[in-house]
Amino acid sequence: MKPRLPRHEKVNGHPIACYNDGGKSADRYTVVYLDCPERLPDHYQCLGMNDEPFHPQGIGMHSTAMVGRHLGKRIPFATLPNDCRKAVLQDLAS
Repeated sequence: MKPRLPRHEKVNGHPIACYNDGGKSADRYTVVYLDCPERLPDHYQCLGMNDEPFHPQGIGMHSTAMVGRHLGKRIPFATLPNDCRKAVLQDLAS
C-alpha cells in the first residue's frame, strides 16, 4: 500500500502542493504555492509548466489555481523533472 501524501509538503519552508495531469494539457505539472493566497477564496498563486520550463518553446507560466483533483494526481516535489524543481526553487528564493 502506497503511503498517503500529506496535505502539503514544505520546500525551503514554503508549503506547496504538486500535481501531474498525465499529459492531458500542455502545462502538465502544476505547483501551487499555498502560502500565497489570492483575493478570491481558495485560490493560490501557482506555476504551470511542461517538463522544460526554461526551453524557448517550453511552458512555464504563473497563474492562480484552486487546489484539487482537476489539476491531476498529487505527486511529491522530488518526482518533478529537474527543470521544474529548479523553476519552483527560483520562485521560492525571490
